[in-house]
Amino acid sequence: MESKGIMMFNRGDFMMINAIVALYTLRKHYEGDITFYVQKPCSCMNEFKKSLEYFNCNVVEIEDKSDYKTLVMKNSLFENPPYDKTLWMDTDTVTVGKVDEMFSYLDDKDVDLCIPNFCGWVSDGNSISKRINRFKGIIEDKYIKEALKHHPAINTGILSFRKSDKWSKFVRDWTDFAYQGSLRRIFIPDETVCQVLYPSMGEWGLKYFIAPTDFNVSVLHDHGKSKDRRIIHFHGRKSVLNVDTCNEYFKPVFKELREKNIANINSFIPYAHKRIKEYLEKKYGGFKDTTIVTACDEKYVEILRETFPNWQKYKKIDQYPVIVFVNGMNVATDPRLDFLRLPNVKLIPWSKEKDLDGVTDHREEMLSAFVLGTAKHVSTDYWLKLDADSFATNDTPFITDKMKQYAFCGHKWGYSRPSHIEELDKWAKGHWKRKLKNAPPMIAEGRLDKNRFYHNKKRTISFIQLHKTKFTRFCVKLLRERRLPAPTQDTYMYYVANRFNPETIGIMNFKKWFGFTQGRGKNGPQWFKDKMSEVNERNKKK
Repeated sequence: MESKGIMMFNRGDFMMINAIVALYTLRKHYEGDITFYVQKPCSCMNEFKKSLEYFNCNVVEIEDKSDYKTLVMKNSLFENPPYDKTLWMDTDTVTVGKVDEMFSYLDDKDVDLCIPNFCGWVSDGNSISKRINRFKGIIEDKYIKEALKHHPAINTGILSFRKSDKWSKFVRDWTDFAYQGSLRRIFIPDETVCQVLYPSMGEWGLKYFIAPTDFNVSVLHDHGKSKDRRIIHFHGRKSVLNVDTCNEYFKPVFKELREKNIANINSFIPYAHKRIKEYLEKKYGGFKDTTIVTACDEKYVEILRETFPNWQKYKKIDQYPVIVFVNGMNVATDPRLDFLRLPNVKLIPWSKEKDLDGVTDHREEMLSAFVLGTAKHVSTDYWLKLDADSFATNDTPFITDKMKQYAFCGHKWGYSRPSHIEELDKWAKGHWKRKLKNAPPMIAEGRLDKNRFYHNKKRTISFIQLHKTKFTRFCVKLLRERRLPAPTQDTYMYYVANRFNPETIGIMNFKKWFGFTQGRGKNGPQWFKDKMSEVNERNKKK
């Protein structure tokens, strides 16, 4: 019995959102096999693969061929498909009806390639003939001449084909011509080569069939031609334009996926292409490149119950994705966490037993979440640490573009614990990185005063601190185990930045300039409740 299935492909970051939308709609109309190819570069490959598996896809990671442009790489996948009969679908699509006829056509019409007509256009029309002529000197004149006759125009975003040796030979020639076209920067070279070659497929011993436009409905150019729409094609980044096709088919699905966070779609929004980001910002004020991060245990959850509404009221954190690392409580069922069960908040369990190596101290356990935990779970470009016992004193925005130039930017501070610096010096001396190994001991670069070590340069304290996620991940890569070399998050990150590039440390007065200050957890929940009331009363009078 012949196998059949759908093939899809993604490379890079920009189209991951579209891919999830495409798969979600496809699965409403198709239950069969899907093989999804993923290729680097991709900022969050493992997370994206998990989302693909949510839709029961067979995920195949392929090597990066840097000399192949994305469209040429896509084309090369046709040569050796995993199925006898394959339906190819681009990820910039939304499925609105049954797609099985694209398989049936291969048998019913006794063909090797089935490809939909594009919008009723023809090869001797102005647009398509110009594209064909660009391949003069690359493809033999006899194929160019035949292609310029009156044939249906096609689009290779959706097509089905039958596997065979003859087909593989045709695809190799097709891909080679497309590659040569890409070197000359010819627009959509893969598609145009197919437009040139398909009328002459008989020379490869192959047959084709032109399917109705219903299976490739153009977002902009269909103009009502397709009466039985099956697949809407958004041509790259046109899915959120203010046109009927986008408003009817893409935007409602995208909204549903975001509201339910199906397949973890929200974590990929920071990587989406510019049009999606602009759409979210205009429609909802909704794209943020920063994740708010805090943590709580059974003691601090009662303090966070008082400070969290303060952050919502004065710093509008409901507009940001929020991560709360939770220790000692069941994130799914514990009622003490109910005030945090919000659409923009993700509760992540955190414990030394599951997440760390050899840690016994509870303070170290919780602080480690702000290095190892954030490196793993934050998907935005930046993240802002807020201690559960810190709070806002006014509504001044507390994230600025100036802060984002630094590896991290925190409140000014002057000293560290000497024991922490000594532990970090010992760790650095045995490190494989020369900038750490060859650096002089930091303990000699300042002044000791009993249990305080005063640096010769200002450092930060991190009751509030904005971080570049990339730098946080760099800090984790320096570790040999899942444990900090000293039980301190901000001193460790300060040490690394100081040794590699001190200019990447940002220091600001968050209390004075941005209306955010620190409390003391030892004061207990009631103190924070009273303090929040004082803040509210004071701001009412202004």
